[in-house]
Amino acid sequence: MLDSIRAVAFDCYGTIVRFTTADFIRTMAEIARAQGLEVDPQVLWDRFVKAAFVFRGENVARPAYRRYEEAWAFQFERAAHDLGFEGDGGLAAARLKEKLSQAEAYAEAAEVLEVLRGRYRLAVLSNADDDFLHACLARNGLEFDIVVSSEVAQALKPDPAIFAYLAGVLGLECHQILYVGDNPMPDIGGARRAGVPVAWLNRSGHRLPGDVPAPDVEVASLTELLTILVAGGGE
Repeated sequence: MLDSIRAVAFDCYGTIVRFTTADFIRTMAEIARAQGLEVDPQVLWDRFVKAAFVFRGENVARPAYRRYEEAWAFQFERAAHDLGFEGDGGLAAARLKEKLSQAEAYAEAAEVLEVLRGRYRLAVLSNADDDFLHACLARNGLEFDIVVSSEVAQALKPDPAIFAYLAGVLGLECHQILYVGDNPMPDIGGARRAGVPVAWLNRSGHRLPGDVPAPDVEVASLTELLTILVAGGGE
């Protein structure tokens, strides 16, 4: 499989940049305090995620595209309402964007990208708005040949359309791109449906959900992925 790979595309948050569900929950706690809401941040987060299905539709395989700024404002106000509060969605969305803009890259990310550069074309493919995604990459000094957000592609993982968009921009066939991501459903499920080989970055040793197809490669770190890719060749 690796012999045909000409480009490596990375998910951003949770893969090359350290911002996971736990960080979202901590941010929910900050937002609740700022708005004077006495609520368990885990409960608020759960309601926030549930509200996404109302906003984007029930088709989890092809979620309706909207900018995150708009979606988060709706989700927060819906979540707060369901919990008996009045929440300011605009302020909540702004805080989330700020946190994602300022998130730090994983320590090994820069070194891994530097070794891969020249061997493969490098890309980011992320469910994100352009503003906070590009700000985060620039802040961390991470450079890529191509950066594809859901905003520019007008599609959201796991929709295969966003992977097809990436392939078109790279000028490659889907099977020539290795996608690296940490989130099973959007990253593994989406890539596999698009015919894109996928490496699951499973830092915490989680079990793969039963409704998600097996990845082509599973690694515990970006450094482990680097060992595989360098051994496997490239251009």
